[in-house]
Amino acid sequence: MTELQRDNKAGEARGPFLQGERIRLRRPNMKDAEFVFRWERDDEVWRYDIHRPYSRTMGEFLPIFERNYVRGNGRQFWFIIEDETRSPIGTITYFNVDNRLGQAEVGLGLGEKARWGHGYGPEAIGALVQHLFTLPGIRRVYAETALANHPSRRAFAKASFVEVGRIYDPRSTGEPWVLLEIWKKHTI
Repeated sequence: MTELQRDNKAGEARGPFLQGERIRLRRPNMKDAEFVFRWERDDEVWRYDIHRPYSRTMGEFLPIFERNYVRGNGRQFWFIIEDETRSPIGTITYFNVDNRLGQAEVGLGLGEKARWGHGYGPEAIGALVQHLFTLPGIRRVYAETALANHPSRRAFAKASFVEVGRIYDPRSTGEPWVLLEIWKKHTI
């Protein structure tokens, strides 16, 4: 068995892959730490979120990555976005799952800047939303992004999200953010 087959087998044991036309979403493993560490340290990748996660060293980052991304905390669920060559290009997550209200929040981080503007973000969002709408009771998926983050707003719009209003994110400097949402279509 090759190393890739072993990794894929381990990933399948932790949940199925979510597939788009060109992308694949899979659960993170420890080999992804180097990518996520690099992305989290990139000021351009994180320019719209002043409270980004940040570790000074890989040694400091590894236990955080293992706890939050690989093992999971039961409240936030991470996926690595891979392109058609199976190279990691970013992360996507869902969190704030509220079964009573039937909703979940999603967040996207496309770390590989060479992949920006090529439709990978909307495709990843669409694949994750499609999965979330298969979960019992989830009827609404929403996202929050900085008003100034036009690339993120376009990605969510291309994935059929609608901007429903401005909000003020308590993590930010007081700059307005945008609330976007998509509702599950019911068929009879």
